[in-house]
Amino acid sequence: MSASRLFGAIIRHPRIVLAVALLLAALSIVYTSQKLEFLTGRDDLMPRHAAFQQDYQAYRAAFGDQEEIAVVIEGADPALVSRFSDALYARLSQEKRLFLEVLYPGGMPYFRQNGLLFSSLDELKGMASTLEMAGPVLQDLAAAPSIQTLFSSLTGQIDDYLKAPSSDKLQRLTFMLGTLDKGFAGFDGKKSALSMDSFLSGGSADKPSALENAGRQQVIAIRPLKETDSFVPAEKAIRKIREELNILRQKAEFKGITAGITGVPVLEYEEMATSMDDMTIASVLSLVLTVILLLFAFRGVKNTVAAMVALLIAISIAFGLATLFVGHLNILSMAFAVMLLGLGVEYSIQVVLRHQELLQHDNFEAALQESLGSNLRPVLLAFATTALAFLTFLLTDFRGIAELGLIAAMGVFVCFAATFTVLPALLVMLHKKSETGAPKPVQQGSKPRLQRLFARPGLIVAATTLLALAGTAALTRVPFDFNMLNLQAKGLESVTYAYKLMKSKENSGYFGVSMAKDRDEAIRLTKRFEALPSVDHVVSLPALMPDQQAEKLAELERIKQIMAKVQPVAYEENLRVMELPAIFEGFRERVEKLKLNLEARKLPEAQPTAAFLTTLDRFFAGLEKEKDGNALTMLREMQEAMFAPLPEKLKLLKESLQARAVTEADVPQALKQRFVGKDGRLLLQIAPKKEIFNEQPLAEFVTQIKSVDPHATGEPVSVYESFKILKLSYLQAFLYALGGVVLILLIAFRSLRSTLLGVAPLAVGLLLMVGGMWLFGLKFNVANIIVMPLLLGVGIDSAIYIISRHLKGEESPVEVATSSAGKGVFLNALTILFSFGALMVARHQGVFSIGAVMSLGMTAIVLAFLIFLPALLLVSVKRYRN
Repeated sequence: MSASRLFGAIIRHPRIVLAVALLLAALSIVYTSQKLEFLTGRDDLMPRHAAFQQDYQAYRAAFGDQEEIAVVIEGADPALVSRFSDALYARLSQEKRLFLEVLYPGGMPYFRQNGLLFSSLDELKGMASTLEMAGPVLQDLAAAPSIQTLFSSLTGQIDDYLKAPSSDKLQRLTFMLGTLDKGFAGFDGKKSALSMDSFLSGGSADKPSALENAGRQQVIAIRPLKETDSFVPAEKAIRKIREELNILRQKAEFKGITAGITGVPVLEYEEMATSMDDMTIASVLSLVLTVILLLFAFRGVKNTVAAMVALLIAISIAFGLATLFVGHLNILSMAFAVMLLGLGVEYSIQVVLRHQELLQHDNFEAALQESLGSNLRPVLLAFATTALAFLTFLLTDFRGIAELGLIAAMGVFVCFAATFTVLPALLVMLHKKSETGAPKPVQQGSKPRLQRLFARPGLIVAATTLLALAGTAALTRVPFDFNMLNLQAKGLESVTYAYKLMKSKENSGYFGVSMAKDRDEAIRLTKRFEALPSVDHVVSLPALMPDQQAEKLAELERIKQIMAKVQPVAYEENLRVMELPAIFEGFRERVEKLKLNLEARKLPEAQPTAAFLTTLDRFFAGLEKEKDGNALTMLREMQEAMFAPLPEKLKLLKESLQARAVTEADVPQALKQRFVGKDGRLLLQIAPKKEIFNEQPLAEFVTQIKSVDPHATGEPVSVYESFKILKLSYLQAFLYALGGVVLILLIAFRSLRSTLLGVAPLAVGLLLMVGGMWLFGLKFNVANIIVMPLLLGVGIDSAIYIISRHLKGEESPVEVATSSAGKGVFLNALTILFSFGALMVARHQGVFSIGAVMSLGMTAIVLAFLIFLPALLLVSVKRYRN
């Protein structure tokens, strides 16, 4: 059956066509609701057959599913952090229905008793030296923790030194006064910057020790029981953890504690939840904007209703085809519905606008049949190029992108079919047969202005070419963002705590993975990995036993002897206000005597002592200024912050000194099973030294660990290798799409000149887009890079409509730009801008970036086709005639 006979049959029997379309749409909706699934895992976006994926699967086969929910607990007081973590662990470990395992290394007796053995020998020596110098003051403070005790103890030590000077006494005094200097210098009217933890862990006020840092952050790792039939497999586990966290955070006893959750299951859960919400909002917004645009463009309700109903029927059937041929959506392919709102209505716009043009001198049915016939070839070409652009995604090795390409290609096919079947049927049913003309001819008041605009087409071509060349320069300045976390919504708890873990040396949550066949190989590999410039440390089964145990135990024994004289008692607020002025004055007097003594003997310690005296005077002046106000409150809060937790901290420190030599048999089984695979191989977790968020440090880390073990895997390796393949795949897809587009244009136009005229504005538009990205600070990423091949297919549609109309030879280039074809190109661009621009309301930054880059690209392309192309045609026509 010829096209004209088909269109005639549709016009004569519109109800049958519409009934069949509605039936197919209804069946598609029912089938989709019952069968369509959603894939939430990030692995669903990764290459399927790459070598690094096989390495990762081998790791998963040996060690099982290692995806965990990490609960990160932080606070300034390590003892309080431990109490909160203990309480949370006790609550979570009772839940057996949702958690396969709850691991809290910081709460294990193995680490609590022997934790100091995992410090470096230098740290333990520094801790011993610190405690030795602070020992006399600690003894006094343990017996009576208060501000009075602190100043009185130091006053006594200064007196003792002045009576019988010695280098040891002076060293202790210099250390204590230097520490107080930093503490009082940081006094902000509420609390001192002096930390008692500095004395107890061997750190300093400005540089906490690794032990002190570790105590301020604890991590509980939870393996959730995943429900495979759930939209988000770990959702119930995530909700339970957050519920327990909220209960504890509301308790007054845990004031000052911050806690949150992260990990792959949480990131995937929040990413999917955010994206679904974003897509829903964007779809509704896009639909509303498209309807408003069509009402304005078509100057009536009936044509708008016809176009939108045809589009919605097409989208419904497209969902059915996606369910039938793919069976699921992923975080990228779920965007296809929003895409079709912009892409699908494009064909209807061309048909309706041409129909309205023809109504000026034809009856309704004749104009409709003519509009369908004259648009069939250009719309078919436009559909073919768009579908081709989408189908090039199948050439990539990324499952998520390939599926998006297939689903979107089927979607535009259905939209094309609906345009030439459902749309004319609806137009016939909605309009009375007696209608013979539609709106009066539109006044072309804008033509003189356009004629003036295109009076110097050569200047337009030259200026646009220069801008495009500037875009070429920007190609090297628009980076590719490798950081997957930057795709997430801003401010998400899971992202915040993921960064915290990545930056933590003690609890690194972002590491490479290697596997050793036995203990000896694990030790050899560890040495080689830790010798790499980009590697901080390696955690493995051998690393769960501290090294240099004999030397460390000797240092601990030295610390134990110091602490034996420190006998803590319970803290009582005993701020003897009436005694404080005399105590302060006496202390200041002794410090001044010490300074004069040291200056007289020309000792180097005189300078830091003088500096402390200046700080002390400033501190006392601040108190004096508030003597009639809140000075007493300031001192009380300062004392409580410094000394109320001191007895418990001293008790915990003394308990940690009971460490003993350990062997592999002492390592808890819960830890062993994490580092010993089903086949007996040992796991090595390789922590990076730098923050490997960006390409350069990530490439350095991955390249170096693979130089030691070519089969090294883990999240950093997967991200780096995936993105390398992704960039190459998209470059190939872009080139394939470009080749296909050129081939289609050559076949359609049978002219190299016309083909070049179609490709040139497209190239200009893409270069202008890249220049705009650089200007607005936008980056390419794993989400928005799909825009490049997509714009080829969408953009070339504009060339097809305009050049096809121009080749008829009935209108000048300027008249073509203002005809239904030109208006259609402009309206098509607006609908795509609305559909993709609606994505810019998304909180998910990956979805937002797709909308931003696509909107920028369409703006650049429509300017190229409505300004640059007519100017180029004018220049070309003049040269051709000459």
